[in-house]
Amino acid sequence: MDTTKIIQALNYLACHQPDRQLDNMKAYKLLWLADRYHLRQTGRTITGDSYYAMPFGIVPSDAKCILENAKTKLKNPDGYKDKYIKSIENHQFKSVCDPDLNVFSESDQNALDKVLNLYGNYSALELSNLFHKFPEWTFYQDLLKDKNTKNSYKIDLNHFFEASPEDGKELFADNEELLELTCELYHQYNR
Repeated sequence: MDTTKIIQALNYLACHQPDRQLDNMKAYKLLWLADRYHLRQTGRTITGDSYYAMPFGIVPSDAKCILENAKTKLKNPDGYKDKYIKSIENHQFKSVCDPDLNVFSESDQNALDKVLNLYGNYSALELSNLFHKFPEWTFYQDLLKDKNTKNSYKIDLNHFFEASPEDGKELFADNEELLELTCELYHQYNR
């Protein structure tokens, strides 16, 4: 795996925002929602990124590195990012070229569209407030409050399969049978 799908997912999200610009924090939250939704539907995430619980929410590790021009864990093809997205001031980025939709499966694109339809108009702060009610962040909440410990924890993606009482849009209102099946698929993919 490499960062191609992460870059295209960021680009796709930015293309659907005013002026094709997107706040980095909002992008992290939208990616999380799309990956969480897709994992629960199919047993795999769209991006393959690793997620970390941090004091202000959940952050996709390589997406953050890409937007901050830092070294990624996944292989990052030379010059690929610059063909599609450009970092701009105030922790934002801009889409500079239409996304390459060939990197996405139909279910990938459907998940991105569903998240954009439900949450695309939310601000970064509104999305951040939503984050703090999901099990993949609340599990680490007390650890993150301790100033004497590290300020980020790699999230066990099994938490993505847990229900949240705050899913007001019912994006994650899956039946138990489906969740059991997709959780099994996830574990088969990651042996």
